Amino acid sequence: MRRGWKRISPEARRAIQAFVASEKTGGGYMNAGGGEDAYYKQFGEVLEAVFSPLRLLGTRISLSAEDGRQEDTIYKRFFRFIEAEKRIFGGRSALKALLTNLPPARTTNAACCILAMQHQTKSRPDPDLLAWLHERQDESGGFRATDEAPVPDLLSTAVALFTLRLLGTEYKDASDFINAHWLDSGGFTPTVFDNYSDVEYVFYGLLALGSL
Repeated sequence: MRRGWKRISPEARRAIQAFVASEKTGGGYMNAGGGEDAYYKQFGEVLEAVFSPLRLLGTRISLSAEDGRQEDTIYKRFFRFIEAEKRIFGGRSALKALLTNLPPARTTNAACCILAMQHQTKSRPDPDLLAWLHERQDESGGFRATDEAPVPDLLSTAVALFTLRLLGTEYKDASDFINAHWLDSGGFTPTVFDNYSDVEYVFYGLLALGSL
């Protein structure tokens, strides 16, 4: 994200900072509906750290592995993987154990979770999954969330670009796609059919720019 921040003009930086400041509440940050939301507070605090690098060392995102469902999901495995990476004992074998018998990846984000975990364990990226991810990028440069998604979206695009850059894999240029989601207000929209933003999508916009 810091790399994306450095790529944009001073005018764009001022617009983004003003937008993020306008989304801040007494106790955190607003969600898309205008309510104070702890989930969005995480994105807001990371953005503040990107604006002021000296804050970056003390900033953490506390994500929950709970998604409201009882069954095993790729996202739960991914968060367990992140927690396991923080522990001294267990080593790579403990991490690789979380990659066995995974549920199928039916979304771009889920595919990226698996590929990122494979990268972190120095395993060979699943070639079929990598090919599937490449197929989600359309001519605009954006990535669709699923096979059925009508249009590509910024969240899927940011995560996919970041993952493919992590793997050192080539992909179509997405500069025009990202620019098409920029608002004069300083935010980024979820899709080209939306006209609103929040701190979460500013996060994805900068992540996408930094991954180009």
